[in-house]
Order: sequence, then structure tokens, then C-alpha cells
Amino acid sequence: MNKRALTLLEIIVSTIILALVMTGLINVIVAGRQLLQHSRNRMGAGEIGKRFIDPLQNQVRQDTWSSSCFGTDSLTNSISGMYTASYTINTHPSDAQIKKVKTKVSWTE
Repeated sequence: MNKRALTLLEIIVSTIILALVMTGLINVIVAGRQLLQHSRNRMGAGEIGKRFIDPLQNQVRQDTWSSSCFGTDSLTNSISGMYTASYTINTHPSDAQIKKVKTKVSWTE
């Protein structure tokens, strides 16, 4: 008997294996795209945080520093509808002349 043709069972098994491999590859591609988008958002948030706190850096002088250059100890600002940046200024517990500025940038994905 000549066995040149494929049986139906072999075709079904090979189709199932191909479908499983393709599903795995598609999941890897989708996860990679999500990771790339998340990384882009993090980089954007870092840049926004830097630009948000730059005006404070220009005002840092011991003789003129009050609470902040904006006149408040905290500020929240929404940037382009996607990012929200805020900062708070706290006095160091052991030295009242030392200020600590904490910046937080959050975003929606």
C-alpha cells in the first residue's frame, strides 16, 4: 500500500499544533506592544515630572526660599488630559531649613 497521502487525523493534529503556535506568537506580540506603550508612558511621565519641578530648581536659594516658588506647599496639575503631576514640599524633621520636594506623576493607559 502506498502511503503518500495524509490521513484526516494527521491533518487535524497538524492544524491544532499550528493554531497553538500561532496563538502563542500572537500573545507574545500583544504583550510586547503593551509593554512598549507602558514604557513610552513612563518616559513621558519622567519628562513631565522634570519639567514640572524645573521652576522650583531655579528658585532654590537659601536666602529667598519660603515655602515654594509657587506660593504653596503643594500643587497638582493635569497635563494633556493623560498625565497628572503634583508636588509637595515638606520640612525636614531634624532641620527646619532643609526642604524636601516630592513629585508624583500618574497617567491612565
